[in-house]
Amino acid sequence: MNKTMIAVIGIVALGLLALGCTETTTVLPPGQDSAGITVSGSGSAFGEPDVAVLTLGVEAEAPTVAEARSEAAEAMDATLQALKDGGVEEKDIQTTRFSINPQYDYRGNGPPRLTGFFVENLVTVKIREIDNTGDLIDAAATAGGDLIRIQNLRFTIDDPSALEDEARVAAMEEAKSKGETLAAVAGVSLGAPRSISESGGVSRFAFEEGVAFAALPAADASTPIETGQLEVRVQVQVVYALEE
Repeated sequence: MNKTMIAVIGIVALGLLALGCTETTTVLPPGQDSAGITVSGSGSAFGEPDVAVLTLGVEAEAPTVAEARSEAAEAMDATLQALKDGGVEEKDIQTTRFSINPQYDYRGNGPPRLTGFFVENLVTVKIREIDNTGDLIDAAATAGGDLIRIQNLRFTIDDPSALEDEARVAAMEEAKSKGETLAAVAGVSLGAPRSISESGGVSRFAFEEGVAFAALPAADASTPIETGQLEVRVQVQVVYALEE
């Protein structure tokens, strides 16, 4: 085997080894323009949510569009009024879906038979007095009657900036610790950061979708709501310079 062939095999072997590496941490020796260490770090901070975001609506089915729309409109008007009476401001209520669709019966051998029309009207509500969430759900369910649908409930933090800063500090400390360890093993010193990139935010936990609430006849049958805590998580990727 000649020297050229040996060199080619060596290059291919190095290429295959490079493809097999999946680590995100890279160490480059000093003295090159691209010399540096690229490391990642993550940090978390926890806080109690202060806003509930509720998606709810009404569904109605009737033989005609006019009947279905009228039933849905009446139930939605009552639902919205109950929310406003409970302290929700109009600016915090937004329609997110409205649809009218025909309903068919496909049974039998003949063509589909039109049986009526289905109306759906959904709104998203921001509840700023988070302790009132259960009472507002009860009030909306009672007002909307059998047509009410609670589609989704989630909690969030209106201004997570302080928790984000706390998570950033933890993420940078972890990245720096990794960089110092790698530099020490490589026999060099860790220099100043060359670049920093960040990703992350508030982790939101949603209740199961598609939960339907019937009218609640008794005032003492309140819906229990537990807000728990939310995690604000930040990931950073830092490129540190190397010093001999």
